[in-house]
Amino acid sequence: MDAARQRWLEAHPYLEPVARVDERLEAALDATAAPSLPEPDWQAYLADFQEGVPLLRSAAAKLDAAAAVAPLLGAAVSCLAAADVPEKLREDCRALSAAFEADPQACPRATRWALSGGAEGAPPERPGLVQYLAWRAAARALAPLVAAFAEWRDEGNWGHGHCPTCGALPVTAWLTPGDDVRERRLACGCCGTRWAFQRVGCAFCGNADPAHLSILVPEGEGGVRLDLCDGCKGYLKTFAGEGDPSLLLADWTTLHLDVLARERGYQRKGSSLYEL
Repeated sequence: MDAARQRWLEAHPYLEPVARVDERLEAALDATAAPSLPEPDWQAYLADFQEGVPLLRSAAAKLDAAAAVAPLLGAAVSCLAAADVPEKLREDCRALSAAFEADPQACPRATRWALSGGAEGAPPERPGLVQYLAWRAAARALAPLVAAFAEWRDEGNWGHGHCPTCGALPVTAWLTPGDDVRERRLACGCCGTRWAFQRVGCAFCGNADPAHLSILVPEGEGGVRLDLCDGCKGYLKTFAGEGDPSLLLADWTTLHLDVLARERGYQRKGSSLYEL
């Protein structure tokens, strides 16, 4: 465990169970070779991109992400079924593993259901767990494609609040370091994509009226604040501090701030993998 993560958990000990699951899952994914996903024909996808169609939802891109993710999902389920994690999680993973072993198509079907946002097929057993594990596996399998997509796309021609890769709504944002104007980058809690977005304005409803936007800065939270919108009652957890943003853009590290926002009447509109 790196020093920054250790310090954060010492300051937020109630996150230890989530951190332990995260570590076990990362180890399971590390131990499994992710199948490669070829880059699409970017020129063929260009028109869809300009229309705001996410890469994974574009017929023109011809990407079968589920085929690459399913083996990782199966491996993660098998590993967690025997790992040192909370008993309920271990039991659920054992049940899923048994279902996947009994039907070779169960894991691919579950993966497609999760990555389509529930649009393809019927919900699998333990749908919340499948969604969590499938997207964590997807973030690993899609990492090279996400990096290539970031190199190819013109951020100025996107401008949408939803993720350009998978279409999910953001759960966190990052104000990048700078001496003058700091760029705001939204962060997808599903596939891990980060993308540029207008500096002022709600990513969910588009409200840019300062009278209906506010900021809540909790003390001792490492530069993470809540950007609040009274237009739609949505909020975005925003990292505006110093250091490596990866830890504080991981969503699970700031689940207590979701609780804080909800207590004040705001709603989590981003596509989170964690239930409160």
